[in-house]
Amino acid sequence: MGLLDIFKKGKTLTYTEVREAIVKKDTQQLKKISIESFSTRHRSGDSPAYFCAENDHKECLRIISERAPNSLTIQTAFGATPAFIAAEKGHLECLKIITERAPDTLKTQTTRGAIPGATPAFIAAERGQKACLEFIFEKAPEALKIPDRNGKLPAFVAAEKGHKDCLEFIFEKEPETLKTPNNNEEVPAFVAAEKGHKDCLEFIFENDTETLKTPNNEGKTPMFIAAEKGQRECLEFLFEKESETITVQDETGATPAFIAAEKGRRECLEFIFEKAPETLKAPNNEGKTPAFIAAEKGQRECLEFLYEKEPETIMVQDETGAAPAFIAAEKGRRECLEFIAEVAPDSFRTENKKGQNALTIATLENHKECRDIIVAVAEKYGYSLID
Repeated sequence: MGLLDIFKKGKTLTYTEVREAIVKKDTQQLKKISIESFSTRHRSGDSPAYFCAENDHKECLRIISERAPNSLTIQTAFGATPAFIAAEKGHLECLKIITERAPDTLKTQTTRGAIPGATPAFIAAERGQKACLEFIFEKAPEALKIPDRNGKLPAFVAAEKGHKDCLEFIFEKEPETLKTPNNNEEVPAFVAAEKGHKDCLEFIFENDTETLKTPNNEGKTPMFIAAEKGQRECLEFLFEKESETITVQDETGATPAFIAAEKGRRECLEFIFEKAPETLKAPNNEGKTPAFIAAEKGQRECLEFLYEKEPETIMVQDETGAAPAFIAAEKGRRECLEFIAEVAPDSFRTENKKGQNALTIATLENHKECRDIIVAVAEKYGYSLID
């Protein structure tokens, strides 16, 4: 029995059979099959209308929308509608066809997946599909203010992905969303700095200067996050516009210099020293300096730079009495320990508040290479260490 014979019998086709007709662009067949066939699904939850919208099969989609408009509201396993995928792919004509029959799907949110709660406007902003974003605003302007489950608005995700043209359009229509935070109290300026989108950061500053100083719920400012992610261009721009944020501490007491040292962002650390050298000595709430955290995380290049500029910090102990040499031995950071052995061998003699020295902790943690380095230093300089 051929496919045409099935059509004549009015049998409900499987999703695969309907998709075959769509791929062949056989509009005559699509006009004959049962309406129920348009509600069939792939195992992922995709419907024939979704497949059309995803692959820009406009004529087939028009037939489906006319014969089975309810199928335009069918969601995938992740809650995505045909309007969502059309916006994601930038298939504007498909989006228009869907909107004629199912306008409310412009506001339908996904339920699960990578971005739960996202609308077609959200995905258009994320993918940089400005034409689709403009159309959605024309038909459903409130969609620009619908957040996903993480509290991100289309303006936020446009800044996150570096789509300045979408960000400009959204600001033109909904300017307040440029300073609307997500669930972590992060504003679009924060995420633009995080991802290194300087052009978006510049646009945001032109239109809302205050957001460059706005901290998230951990007290981190855009300056802090630029240093953390190694986004030096953004760091320089932020300093140029809001220089005081270079010394702002987060809720743990860490400064941008501290986080740059922790993450091994030497270029950012060099810039920070140039502009605010005092922050290279500033401890966090636990008394840890940037040199301490560099040793703890095994960031030797940053440790070398910190010693070059602020040599005394290599001996500074935290609130437990541990010095950089101690923490390097505890964490097994052999390269950092070798450097400390070269420039500050006496630091191996310092003890924490429990009376432990670097040799003690290296032995306890079973870091043999670190233990051998410390023993060699003790023998070279003629002092006794008990492990």
